Amino acid sequence: MTPGTATLERPAEMTRAVITGPKELVFERLPVPEPGPSQVLVRMLASALCTWEQRTFVGIEKGYPLAGGHEYSGVAAAIGPSVQVSGLAVGDLVTVSGLPRCGQCYSCRHRADNLCDNARGPRVPGQPFGPGGFSEYVRAEGHQVFKVGPLATPEEAALSEPLACVLHDMKRHPVRANDVVVIVGAGIMGLLHLAVARRTPSFIIVSEPERVRREKALELGAHAVIDPATEDYVARVNELSGGRGANVTYVAIGVTGAIEKAVAAAAKRGVVSAYASVHPRGSTISVDPNIFHNREVTLGGSYSQERDDFIASAELIGRREIDLRPLISRTFPLSRLSDAFEEALRKDAYRVLVLPDAEFAAKA
Repeated sequence: MTPGTATLERPAEMTRAVITGPKELVFERLPVPEPGPSQVLVRMLASALCTWEQRTFVGIEKGYPLAGGHEYSGVAAAIGPSVQVSGLAVGDLVTVSGLPRCGQCYSCRHRADNLCDNARGPRVPGQPFGPGGFSEYVRAEGHQVFKVGPLATPEEAALSEPLACVLHDMKRHPVRANDVVVIVGAGIMGLLHLAVARRTPSFIIVSEPERVRREKALELGAHAVIDPATEDYVARVNELSGGRGANVTYVAIGVTGAIEKAVAAAAKRGVVSAYASVHPRGSTISVDPNIFHNREVTLGGSYSQERDDFIASAELIGRREIDLRPLISRTFPLSRLSDAFEEALRKDAYRVLVLPDAEFAAKA
């Protein structure tokens, strides 16, 4: 142990899950790592299954072997002597921003650390890479660790990362008073956009082809919904907006046609954010460029989150100013991670989480 490191008792070994191929998982037994002077050792309490890990699990993305899990919370089990996170103590509930940031590249030094030029470092062939949140313990740099307030459960705290990404998107493409806001897609990220947009004085429309998700959007406060499978999206947005179109549109699904329709339905000086990644990568969209010229429409996007977004997210969740409990669909023990992935692929699932087996058994 590093001299001066504050710590809790912990076992000698831990379990880590690794995705090794399409619908293939292995569970490794590894030594519990010691934190370095600037690091925090986190005992994982809840880890959510992001769409990135879901795509890798089913084979849409091929980055194997992947030690996934970047939406997680836990207890600070050991704190290195050089860590200076304000108010952080052993035993505190924390969440972790697993996005690597070098702090030295052009992007990091120009207030765009979410776009760090060195975020994807070199990989060792055959060795698992990734944030490692599907594990009983995770070692993180102090600057990646954020204390979560007293009202949140570990399951809610695990959603700090996706909420931070949404806050980043809405910081880049803000809602103004009396705006017509359209959220395209009522999966977890679309519904997180809805939860934040509900804090603004705006009229919120959600477009979603799945009935169960439209109903969920209405339950969580959407003012109107559109079924783009049976309704003319552009005409319906214009009808609901009194003919002016959408002032802000967040496209929270990776569908090229949805981006094209969002641009077509934008108001004068409207803003469209392509929030979700599109697969296969290299896909293209086709829009009339005169929309940008004649109506001054802006098409932008958003990627991940910055540090201030994560701080805001952890504080909002910690005070339960945004209640994320309706978006937690189900929890599984870590040993049933494969079953958790299958559950997460359901249309009526939002965020599925895994807990360490002992933690899950204690709550059962």
